[in-house]
Amino acid sequence: MTPPVPGPRALVTYMQTGSREARIAYRELPDKERASYRILVRRVFDTALARHLGKHPDKARVRELIERTGDRHPQYAGGVRRVVRSTVDGTPVDGMSPRQVLTAQHLVIREIAKLHSDFRDQADEIVDPGSEFTGREPHGVASVTLELDGTMLDLQLLRGAERMGGKTLGVCIVRAWVDAEQRRWRSAKEIGRHDLFPEIGSGKGSGDSYRYEAYSTSRLCRATVDRYGRLRGVTFMRNALFEDDGRIGLAAQLREAVRKAQAGLKDKDRAGLEASV
Repeated sequence: MTPPVPGPRALVTYMQTGSREARIAYRELPDKERASYRILVRRVFDTALARHLGKHPDKARVRELIERTGDRHPQYAGGVRRVVRSTVDGTPVDGMSPRQVLTAQHLVIREIAKLHSDFRDQADEIVDPGSEFTGREPHGVASVTLELDGTMLDLQLLRGAERMGGKTLGVCIVRAWVDAEQRRWRSAKEIGRHDLFPEIGSGKGSGDSYRYEAYSTSRLCRATVDRYGRLRGVTFMRNALFEDDGRIGLAAQLREAVRKAQAGLKDKDRAGLEASV
């Protein structure tokens, strides 16, 4: 078996599998990279506790987590208790070496990953919030990939899209976008970047009717985004959608329309800022 690559990739593997080799892989890192890794683990540890305990941890729930992890790893039970308590109480950890702290944090992260499948499944995004966020919709005919700032990176139409009418397909594309945006927003919120606008689907921005739209060059389709650049509607201007290179060609025109809408929105915002100076 190939040893795990030390660093973030090993942490993802540990969250997903519990592999001891992945947990201790950081020991092969140079000192400078090991310091960065400790900061990474602390952030993921804090995120894990927030996922399991919430904003206002209940004492019984804290105790249950400590006991559950300690029972599974009795040789580290004391360290787990001190690390969890210090984080919940907001006090420093005293009397523990960096390696002991790191071990305890790892064990708690893995225990929470086992308790919450969504946390485990999103390990890549949690460890590296700067990664891509791909969303899909229930019919499986559309996928959307966003960057951390919400910029569309990719939009694909998958097999089966050809059987759908324009209105239904447009709804599917928006639903895939919403799925990707919800994943993106959660990660952005965790690190405090690109999260200043309301979460899509929360209802907090329901009164905002501002929209910006753009067409593909052929004017086959129109993409409508809100003031934050999030896709809110797709309109097809004719019934024959797949005459030009099938779903691959249609997806290319959709990407073009969305990128024009997002870029046009940024240009308009920039112009407004300059005019106000």
